Amino acid sequence: MALIKENYTRKVSGETFDYELDYTPGSDVGWIARVYHDGVLKGSPHGALTANVLSGPALEQYLRAYVEGMIERGLDVAE
Repeated sequence: MALIKENYTRKVSGETFDYELDYTPGSDVGWIARVYHDGVLKGSPHGALTANVLSGPALEQYLRAYVEGMIERGLDVAE
């Protein structure tokens, strides 16, 4: 299992969120993110990639972009 800790600032509102992204690399990637705003848990988006061919930095970049897109759009992340 791998863990990424990052922060993200929404482009429209300027709100800053911290998130922790846990994932298991491999051909089937399971992942879950815990998203916080001002220390309060606002959501836990999660998912899976099947038949995955990404690894290392490419996989991390893909997952970060996905989670940050969900934060930007407010999907599975409370206001």
